[in-house]
Amino acid sequence: MKKSLLLITTICYFITAQGQLFSFKMFFIDAIGDKDTITLGYDLLATDSIDLTFGEINKISTPLDSRLDVRITNEFYNRTRFNMPGSYHTKKQIIYYYCPVFKYENIQTIDIHTKHWPVTATWNNSLFTDSCRNGSVFTSFNPGGWWDVAGSPSNLRQQVLGENDSVTFSSNTIGGYNENYSYIKGLDTIPVFWLGIGNEYILYTSVNEISKKDTQLKAFPNPTTGNLTVEVAQDFGNINSIQIFSSTGNQMMISKTTHEPNISQLEKGLYFILITNEKGKTLCTRILKE
Repeated sequence: MKKSLLLITTICYFITAQGQLFSFKMFFIDAIGDKDTITLGYDLLATDSIDLTFGEINKISTPLDSRLDVRITNEFYNRTRFNMPGSYHTKKQIIYYYCPVFKYENIQTIDIHTKHWPVTATWNNSLFTDSCRNGSVFTSFNPGGWWDVAGSPSNLRQQVLGENDSVTFSSNTIGGYNENYSYIKGLDTIPVFWLGIGNEYILYTSVNEISKKDTQLKAFPNPTTGNLTVEVAQDFGNINSIQIFSSTGNQMMISKTTHEPNISQLEKGLYFILITNEKGKTLCTRILKE
């Protein structure tokens, strides 16, 4: 009985430690000095909508500031996916995130309304050394797939939050309205940007990052119909676990008994293989299931 209680306590502590409240502020200033601030973060008790317990307030009925107005909204998502208006605008958004599993729900859309570009964003980069959020990134195109080869009207590409503490960037509506990077609300065209909170997994979906990791980790044949052989560099040590994730971040399977996992039961598509050694170090690569 005591052992069972100890196990339950240990598991609960681990979950709490991995998902405890984290938040940070992003500060924005436009070309003529107008300023605005938003707060983002995560917690195991948070949802993807408005949580009053975390101090989130829905400002959707508040008119846009005619100078600089930065908001976290679901306008772009609702309009592109469901052809309907958004349901919330907020200056603070705490999302659900359980480290280390990154999901695309961790990505927040940031709307920036100003007539005076460029805009400079600043943040405390020392907050992003933690292994649960060292892949957090601010971009001008929606992270996913081969997102590092995509283009956008803005000169902002990938800004990993742990590498710098500021970035100056142009509008995502240069050249006019583009449905991939903005939306129209009333008389305003609103450029959108994206911020993903998570570990390095989000960066592994990019061509550049995968090519770097592929020199240390190989999974073959690739493409495969099911059978895989996994090899790592000698200095990586012994493989402790092999996890298979879908392209949307869902864990599909885990293996601790073999270096030759079989994914024949999985549907066709792109998957990511996360290898962990006995010290907790990880490597990731991609595999295509035919």
